Amino acid sequence: MRFDAVETRLNEALPGPLKVGFLTLYLFSTTTADRLDAAASHSAWDRWTDAGVASLFALQVGGMALISFAAWSALGRTRATALNDPVNAVAVPGLNDFMPLAAAPYVVVGLVVATVVHEVGHAVACLRADVDVEEWGVALLLGVVPLAAYVLPDEAIDDASVRDRLRMYAVGVFHNLLVAIAALAVLYSPFAASPGEAYLTCFGWALVGGTPPTAATVGALGALTNCCFWLALLNANFAVLNALPVSAFDGGRALTLALRESTARVGVTLPPVAESAVVNGASVLALGLVVVAVVGPALPI
Repeated sequence: MRFDAVETRLNEALPGPLKVGFLTLYLFSTTTADRLDAAASHSAWDRWTDAGVASLFALQVGGMALISFAAWSALGRTRATALNDPVNAVAVPGLNDFMPLAAAPYVVVGLVVATVVHEVGHAVACLRADVDVEEWGVALLLGVVPLAAYVLPDEAIDDASVRDRLRMYAVGVFHNLLVAIAALAVLYSPFAASPGEAYLTCFGWALVGGTPPTAATVGALGALTNCCFWLALLNANFAVLNALPVSAFDGGRALTLALRESTARVGVTLPPVAESAVVNGASVLALGLVVVAVVGPALPI
């Protein structure tokens, strides 16, 4: 309770666009930008977000297949590598073997772009469906490290149509996917090192018995290659992760809506307990596969 009281007093003392949470500083706004309102006014946005819905479900299937294969491969390996070290699952430059401090600016850029394009998509889709955005902003861990962008829609989201809500949930994943494809295209251009060279420098060394990247090897790739590599990698990971059928993610919310709508169309009323069992079961399966993919070689089997 004392901590809550201190937090309340700090937020009362801070100027309007700032507030604090546990170890986190929030830079936020309660008004939407004119450009977001303008984007939401175009009918073409509906077709754009429909493409997002198709992309989300395609990624959901592909993502489950990918982590299933990764889990199966991890269980088949008898020797753990840096790729399977749980410490390296946390994207903290300087602590993660694959991210020397020299890579920190590129990792931060990748994280900021991934979260911003994701959440801006959510915001515009909400506005398009006449759902007001109560608050939007950026969360900074310890007041410095960009942790995530966020959008808080008002309660009208519960009254939006199934199609509109699917668009809201899917468009963030779609935007991450498009950024990843664009960044990858630059890596395949004559202006940057190849994706293979960048991957071998940052991650592939763990598979071929090389050494972790250093400031020198990161610098040798060049700023454009480093920036596009992390943009592609982090946006692709954001897209696949958020598309997974985990109840707390966009993919899980979309799966719930799709399940509810599909059963209603065939005249079947799915009891809430059964619906919850399907979605939560999918969540446990997806998260379990991710854990096995990370720590598989260390499991005592």
